[in-house]
Amino acid sequence: MVERVVACGAGFAGDRTEPAVALAASGLVHAVGLECLAERTLVPGLRARQKDPEAGFDPRLRRRLRPWLGVAKENACRVISNLGAANPAAAGRKIAQIGRELELDGLRVAAVVGDDVASLAHKVAWDEPLKGALLGAHAYLGADSMKRAIDENADVIVTGRVADSALFSAEAIPILEDDGDALAGATTVGHLLECSGQMTGGNFEMPDGTSLSAQDFAHLGFPLAHVFPDGSAELGLLEGAPGRIDALTCTLQLFYEVHDPANYITPDAILDFTGISFEEIGSNRVRVSGARSRGRPDKLKVSGFVDHPGIIADIEIGYAGTHCLQRGRVAADALRLRLDDVPSDDLQIDLVGIDSTLGAASLPPSNRVPEVRVHVSARCADAEMAQIIEDEVYALTLSGPAGGGSVRSERRANLAVVDGYIDRELVKSEIIWETV
Repeated sequence: MVERVVACGAGFAGDRTEPAVALAASGLVHAVGLECLAERTLVPGLRARQKDPEAGFDPRLRRRLRPWLGVAKENACRVISNLGAANPAAAGRKIAQIGRELELDGLRVAAVVGDDVASLAHKVAWDEPLKGALLGAHAYLGADSMKRAIDENADVIVTGRVADSALFSAEAIPILEDDGDALAGATTVGHLLECSGQMTGGNFEMPDGTSLSAQDFAHLGFPLAHVFPDGSAELGLLEGAPGRIDALTCTLQLFYEVHDPANYITPDAILDFTGISFEEIGSNRVRVSGARSRGRPDKLKVSGFVDHPGIIADIEIGYAGTHCLQRGRVAADALRLRLDDVPSDDLQIDLVGIDSTLGAASLPPSNRVPEVRVHVSARCADAEMAQIIEDEVYALTLSGPAGGGSVRSERRANLAVVDGYIDRELVKSEIIWETV
């Protein structure tokens, strides 16, 4: 049966490297995708590129690729990644340099560019007005942006902002039937693979509290998929790799970051997940089928990164021991009184472990709390205001409830991510080739 075997070697920029090496060395996999770019992780790249035109790609690129680039080349396993971040062209040159260091003669590196649409910002229908300085704007490209590189036998494809699923579905496009549902199936497989260990038992727990062991988590295998021409696939792990793939883990990953399962919009297709089925066909083997396409969107999503004036101040102070929860609440109330002149929209005070995630929906603690941290986050007009808020937290160590300490403080830029949409015909992707 004609198939393409695609695997996930990373679900975020700092993910483990060993699973990618194992997948490439197996000789079973046609392509390993590395999903290494989130919206806000573009920002350091944009700032770095402003200072140096040869910077802006993920700084982990060398550490992530050098240990296994030769293994991948030896086993005819393509590497596809968005490690290019804000500067895929420079990333392509850096990867070629690594290839020369490893003496990988003939290594073909394709850098996909075109997602940077800052010059077209006036053509974007933004969800809200852009208030502040536009640091950058990047459109989500689809799998078709990588198709030519695959057709021309690239060993490595490095991109900037593309849909996460496209990093994996692109490899299957050459074998797919000329049918929208086949592409929908391959795109669904890409969505299932994109979070690495999250589909193989990571971030998973049964209602009774059971999960994988510490040994399994420490050496967790990452998923692979045998993709067939109709877009269906068999999901699994390398033989002997620790982990868990079954209908439950697959279902949870299917709905990850999906707001409407009947209309999940990607650059390649609008997906309908409502007919998907997961069939367990063996130990850590699941067949997935039933994805449907509702057509291709006319517009591409754009993320705009806007620098606002001011600073975000983030400060914590800890309390431990008997009555620490009561002392933490008193400290939080004291801060609210001291900072009552700060607009409520610019200030958040909560207790980590008690109500910092769920807020008013938090339930009362079921047992005595051994320790708690009071957390303050404030949008400040300038560094002076940030210092005033930080000082108020430090003041609690002398003029607050007993036992306050372990103060942590940080400041960061006041950055906003604003979404918008652009006509897809305005966004042109290109390939810059590098050969070793």
